[in-house]
Amino acid sequence: MLQPTPFCNLDCAYCYLPHRDDRRRMSGEVLDAVGRNLVASPLAAEPLSIVWHGGEPMTLPADWYEDAFARIERASAGRAIRHAFQTNAIGVNDRWIDLFRRWNVRLGVSIDGPQALHDAHRRTRRGGGSHHLSMKGAARLAEAGLSFHLISVLTADSLAQPDALFDFYIENGFRDICFNVDEQEDAHLRSSLDSPGMETAYRRFLDRFFARIAAEGGAFACRELDAARALVLSPPEARRANPQTRPLEIVTVAVDGAMSTYSPELIGAAAPQYDDFRFGNVREGGPETILSNPAFRRLRTDIEAGIAACAEVCPWFDVCGGGAPANKFFEHGHLRGTETLFCRLTRQIGLEAALAALEADVQAA
Repeated sequence: MLQPTPFCNLDCAYCYLPHRDDRRRMSGEVLDAVGRNLVASPLAAEPLSIVWHGGEPMTLPADWYEDAFARIERASAGRAIRHAFQTNAIGVNDRWIDLFRRWNVRLGVSIDGPQALHDAHRRTRRGGGSHHLSMKGAARLAEAGLSFHLISVLTADSLAQPDALFDFYIENGFRDICFNVDEQEDAHLRSSLDSPGMETAYRRFLDRFFARIAAEGGAFACRELDAARALVLSPPEARRANPQTRPLEIVTVAVDGAMSTYSPELIGAAAPQYDDFRFGNVREGGPETILSNPAFRRLRTDIEAGIAACAEVCPWFDVCGGGAPANKFFEHGHLRGTETLFCRLTRQIGLEAALAALEADVQAA
């Protein structure tokens, strides 16, 4: 995961990034080092997925990415690379369309549903709504024949409106949907879902949304439902797979080249005991240098203690693998803990709702 810039053109109420006013750009030197020391590393999987995530990646011009992609490719020793953007799609034009098409960029677009829901939380820096801007960009991508999935953040406001969300997706041709939940992370100190009754409301929301999918017919992908189906079909030993608990499965590179691993949201958070989750710099070496970093070793010890604690007490461990370190850190203040609001919602309640929906499908067949 690469941070081309920390800057974002929006000011979302639930944003966790503390430096979204920072307009720095990743330098050519760092980009060359990403290709040389990460993509070409013998530790890298192939094909390697590079996710451009900010900030808002599209606040940099398309020509910047043309150069960035070419730099990484030249330095990557012929490795297969898949580029992906997570974006609010504001400003999509012919130049962006051409870039996305020629480089076969996978796209995720962030829209929180109907205008009232979206604009309540995803506002411009002048305080206005951003819904019309993101919808314009999404329409431009669709007109160009470029596929994308949609990510909607669920807040307390969203949970009372599953039908409004579903109708919005259908009416606009959005049939590949992912839900993120409003999380307590870094600069975002309190989730709107951290209050009495929200867990019950989340289950009601999912039950109704999954029922609408079943009644709709035709192709409709929902990550939360499809992930549960994949778990059912996976061998038992594969169900614990959790890239956020395994070092180097995700490597995050900040705008200045600093490297981190485990949860991408950790990098740069204030944590002097772990050197703010910055474990060396890509200009000085590849992922193997992370493993020898003293701050990383302290972090690894604490994360593995938290995983062991989860394994001992949690009946969901076999389909989770130990939770998300970022959520443990930001909710508990340390990494040796167990259950978080995030895991209760997305792993426990989410899986219960999805498995109930899948069982209902089987019974109806």
